[in-house]
Amino acid sequence: MNVQLAERKIAEWAAANAAELGMSPERIQASYIYNPGGFGNLSILLTDGASRLHVKLAPPYKRARLQQWAKVSNYLALHYSAPKLIHEINEEVVPGYPYGLVFEYIEDAVPLAEIHNANEIRSAVLKIIAKLHHDDELRELLPVTATRSYAEALEEEYLKRFTEDLDGIREPRELLKDFVTDETLTWFGEEIEKLREIISQTPAFQKAAVDVVHNDLNGNNVLVRGDGSFRIIDWDDLTGQGDAAMDYSVLLWPLADDPSWPNWREKVLAAAGDGVVERLELYFRAKLLDDVIDVLADYVEAEQVPEYREEAQRKSKAIHLSSYPRYLAKYEANS
Repeated sequence: MNVQLAERKIAEWAAANAAELGMSPERIQASYIYNPGGFGNLSILLTDGASRLHVKLAPPYKRARLQQWAKVSNYLALHYSAPKLIHEINEEVVPGYPYGLVFEYIEDAVPLAEIHNANEIRSAVLKIIAKLHHDDELRELLPVTATRSYAEALEEEYLKRFTEDLDGIREPRELLKDFVTDETLTWFGEEIEKLREIISQTPAFQKAAVDVVHNDLNGNNVLVRGDGSFRIIDWDDLTGQGDAAMDYSVLLWPLADDPSWPNWREKVLAAAGDGVVERLELYFRAKLLDDVIDVLADYVEAEQVPEYREEAQRKSKAIHLSSYPRYLAKYEANS
């Protein structure tokens, strides 16, 4: 990815479409937004000095997801604190990105992940997603595919990706040789299969997946404003055939080993029932394994963005080296 080229192309496009965007064409500037979660989509901040907009571009394999978001964007903004959609981009403004959306920029906002004591906000988000999970009206607006089980939902969201990550890690092996051994790579594959087996034998995972879920409700996707209000962003993975346990696990992951966890567990139990809570424990396990394996794929992908490579690889390596022994201590000892 050529960041400077992307910024220039988007600035030129915005100047040509300034009237529709409500911006001053001669003052438009574009700057790349670094996403610590990966390099799949491309995010750009647009400003003319008076106002700001957020541009999100999708590569071909993520285009359908972004188009789905566009179709239900008004509903999400009205009911689920999602950002307002301003404009659709149906052309390849930046090479390799054939589609995009332009949203309002959430001003005066800090990610939930960066707020030390956010219990009140997290509780408010819990109430919103509990409503989301049972929103039949929204489910009707989303694509319907063949019925899948909760086991298949977890397979799609984590295990399939882990396997793809592993394939991607093995090829550029030299990049990781200083801190990832061949034995570790073998263990990754074995652990993926172990999780798959556990899930196949857990009754709570065999039921039909019928929950409407955000699917990526991590602390960086909840933006908290100075007045205490918040916005939930990145609805790319929204589905009406998912698992509520996924949303709860990602949102509450920072508290999984906190002394307050029993209280949060009770909140989930009250809102969603014992089946979700049972699946939640395995989602936590998958989330920790995600911090062991998927960050290595991010480490490799960072090679494509030289401007942010050093920072991204430093963070990915640190997360891996912290999470791997933690995972072994928590789960291998009980195997």
